[in-house]
Amino acid sequence: MTTAQERKHQERQARRRRIQQAARTVFGERGYAKTSIEQVARQASLSVGAIYLYFRSKEDLYISLLEETFEQFDAELQTIRQRADLNAADRLHTMWSYLATWASSDVEGTRILRLISQPGVRKQLSDEVASAAAEGLNKIQAHLSGLLRECMDAGIYRRGDASATAALLWSLFVGVLDTADARKNLEIDGAAVTDMAQTAFGMVEGGLRPMATAVAEAA
Repeated sequence: MTTAQERKHQERQARRRRIQQAARTVFGERGYAKTSIEQVARQASLSVGAIYLYFRSKEDLYISLLEETFEQFDAELQTIRQRADLNAADRLHTMWSYLATWASSDVEGTRILRLISQPGVRKQLSDEVASAAAEGLNKIQAHLSGLLRECMDAGIYRRGDASATAALLWSLFVGVLDTADARKNLEIDGAAVTDMAQTAFGMVEGGLRPMATAVAEAA
């Protein structure tokens, strides 16, 4: 690739990123149904035609944001799962801490992610968007359930349904995000997202540990 081609490629990537950043803001503020390509174009200070040079539709743009978030999660969680210096429980704690820290540092990202949880949103999404969201969520829960299963096999946690517990943890995580957002919107003081998430995880984990261990730790 020549220098001119490299520069052109970099310019295209920068513009694509600019569009995605604008879309993150608009989707986060207006939700999926009320967002339009025209609004994204205004936010990015570009023409509507320029948006369509990079994305086929609003759905295509939203998918790119979802996939970006889920790919980031997948890479980070996979790295944590492979850490040989930590036991399974410590890796699970680290994984949860990563999610909590991300939620605290990327407010727009959390709103993009939670759009798929809104009531009735499935009717607004194409099968392509729904499939991308389901695949991303399945990967996250697979990482969580994998470590939960390791903890159960090692006797750190009591035997149970690792997949169901992983789904519960993810629901808990999304619930913490919703609660934090509600408190912010209503200007109610409360614990930070990271603190809420860690407290919630600690309560769930207490129920997962063998009774004797849980009693000893409480004492």
